Amino acid sequence: MSDKTSKPEKKNDECYNTVAITNNVEALEFGRTCQSCAAGMAAGILGLTGFHGFILYFISVGIQALIWNVKAQGNWLSYFPERNSFTWSHGNGLLTFVLLWVFFYGMVHVY
Repeated sequence: MSDKTSKPEKKNDECYNTVAITNNVEALEFGRTCQSCAAGMAAGILGLTGFHGFILYFISVGIQALIWNVKAQGNWLSYFPERNSFTWSHGNGLLTFVLLWVFFYGMVHVY
């Protein structure tokens, strides 16, 4: 008899449909891009400068995250393999926001 107690190893039985996950990530990125565009246009038209514009961006990001969470019914692991893909990758969105913020601010308040 051996001293080792054998425990049954857990196997990763989870199976993901890569086409569905790719579609979900694409929809998430499209939504983030649209949200960034809308927030950038709003910040520029409203004439927000400095931190006030960034506050508007982060408020819109928070609202969008709540909408996605409600749509996923809090079970985001059913649609995304990890939480990072659901919560963060706003680098491109922030750049889009700043681009449209500056453009619309210039078009409305400078010219």
